[in-house]
Amino acid sequence: MSYLQLFEQHEGTLNKALDAIRSRSFYAHWPEPPSGRIYGETAQEDGLQSFKSSLNSAFTFPQKDSSGTVGSEQSPYGFPLDISYPAFSADDLIANAQSALSEWKQFSTKERAGILIECLERASKHFFHIGFSTMHTTGQGFIMAFQASGPHAFDRALESIATGYMAIDTFAESVQWTKPMGKMQVDLQKTFHVRPKGINLTIGCSTFPIWNSFPGMFASLITGNVTIAKSHPSAILPIAICIRSFQETLIDLGVNPHVIQIAIDDASQPITLDLAQRSEITTVDYTGSSSFGNHLEQVLQGSKTELFTEKAGVNCALIGEVESLDAVLDNLAFSLSLYSGQMCTTPQNIYVPKDGVKTSEGIVSFDDICTKLKEKVDALVFNEKMGPGTLGALHSPAVMSRVEKAKASGLHIIRDSASVQHQGFDSAISCSPLILKVESADQAIVHEEWFGPISFIIPVDSIQAGITAMSDSVKKHGALTTLLYLQSKELMSLAEEQLIDAGVHVSFNLTGPIWVNQSAAFSDFHGAGANPAGNASFADLSFVSKRFNVIGIRKP
Repeated sequence: MSYLQLFEQHEGTLNKALDAIRSRSFYAHWPEPPSGRIYGETAQEDGLQSFKSSLNSAFTFPQKDSSGTVGSEQSPYGFPLDISYPAFSADDLIANAQSALSEWKQFSTKERAGILIECLERASKHFFHIGFSTMHTTGQGFIMAFQASGPHAFDRALESIATGYMAIDTFAESVQWTKPMGKMQVDLQKTFHVRPKGINLTIGCSTFPIWNSFPGMFASLITGNVTIAKSHPSAILPIAICIRSFQETLIDLGVNPHVIQIAIDDASQPITLDLAQRSEITTVDYTGSSSFGNHLEQVLQGSKTELFTEKAGVNCALIGEVESLDAVLDNLAFSLSLYSGQMCTTPQNIYVPKDGVKTSEGIVSFDDICTKLKEKVDALVFNEKMGPGTLGALHSPAVMSRVEKAKASGLHIIRDSASVQHQGFDSAISCSPLILKVESADQAIVHEEWFGPISFIIPVDSIQAGITAMSDSVKKHGALTTLLYLQSKELMSLAEEQLIDAGVHVSFNLTGPIWVNQSAAFSDFHGAGANPAGNASFADLSFVSKRFNVIGIRKP
C-alpha cells in the first residue's frame, strides 16, 4: 500500500476531525467508556495482564543506540514497578532525529497524516494496558486513567494532526501567477514549500504523561518535524507503550522509526535541560509546574528555540447567584475531589459574597455555604463505590507535604483532609480535599499555586468584587480555568468582559455531569496562551503554525 493510499484509508477520519474543529461541535473518534462491548469482552483483563507482565522486567524499543538502563517508578497505590528501560544519550537522540528528519520532511502533508493516524489506530489497541500503566504511575483511578491516556489523549493527537493539516492546507501549494501590465503581462510559476523547524522536544509531566504530551508531539509531526518525547521519571510506562507501538508501526510502513523517539532518565541524573538547550532542538513543548516552566523560559531566553508552555496557575471560582444550590455544590465537590485536585484545571480559590449567596429559596449565608460544601465533599469521598475511584491516589509524597504545609498555615479549617482506603491497595497514598477559609482575597497564601487537594474559600464584599478579584488574580498569577455561578445577565456580561480581558477561559453555571476540570478535544481550547499560566493553547492555529515556515519559489 502506498502512503497516499494510506491517507485515503484514513481520509474520512481526518475530514470528521476537520469538520469538528471548524464547527467546534462534539466529536470523539475513540469511545471513552472502557466497555467490553466496544473494545472486546476480554480487553480489560488482557490489559491488566499486559500491565502485570510489564512489571519486574526490561522494556525494549526498536529505537537504537541505548547506553545503560534507568527506571525507578513507584505505584502511588503502594508498590514498585521494577521496570528497567534503555537509556539514550542526548548525542544519540539528536543523531537519530537528524537522520529521520531528512526523510520525514520529504513526505507530503497527506502522506504524513495517513502515517500518523495509522500509528494512533494501531496504538489504540493498547488502551487498557496504557490505562493500568497510567493508574499505577500517576495515581489516577482506573476509569480516569483509561480515558485520559487513551481515548481523550488520542483524540487530542488527532486534533493536532487535523489542525496542522488545516494550517498547511489553507494556502495553495503552487500557482501560475499572471500580472497584467497594459499591453504586456508577467507570468511566474510560484510554488510554496513548508519548511519544518526541525527537532521537537516534548517534556512530559508526572500526572498526565500522554494527554499533555500528544498535542505538541503530533502538532510537530504533521508539520514535518520529528519529535523526542522526554518522559517524566515517575511516569515512563504509559508513554513508553505508545512510543514502542508507534516505532513498530513506522518500521512496518517502511518509515524511519526515529521520527518518534523517547528520552528516559531518572531524578538523580536528569537530562531535560541538557536536551532543551541543544542547538539542534528547535521547538520545545513543556507541561508541568510553573517553577520549572519559568526556569526553562529563562534558560531558553534569547535562543532561537520556540517554547510552548502549559504551566499552572491559580484557578478561581465564584458562587454568587444560583438556581439550585445542591446541584451547584455537588458539581463543585466533584471538581475538587477528582484525582485529588491534581489537575491543572481544578478550582483552588472559591470566592463567596460575605453577605451570602442568592438562591431560589432565599439568601444562604457564607458560613452555611462553607458547611454545605464540606458536607457534599464528605458524601462523595466517604461513598465506598464512588470515593476511592474519584480521588485516586497522590502521585508523589510531595503533594502530601503540601497538604500538611497548608494545614499548618493557621487558617480556619472548613474541611480537614484524611486518607481514604483503596480496596486491594492498603498502602495507597491518598488524601481527601482540604478546604480552608481565608479572611481576605489580599492574603498572600491564595496567590500561590497549591497543587493537590487544597482549596480556599474567600469572602468578598460583593459579586462585583469577586469578579474583580478573579480578574486581578488571573492577570498576576495565571489560570487555566474560571468558573462562575451567576443568574443576572448584567453580572455575567461584566464577568465575561473582565475575564476575557484577563485572557482566561470562562465557564458559567456548570451542574450535572460536566465539570470545569474537563477540556473536550476538537471543541475546547485547553489553555488560552494569554496569561501567565502558559503561552500555548491546545490546539489553536498558532500552536501548529509556529512549527513551520513557508518558503516561496518563483520562476518565469
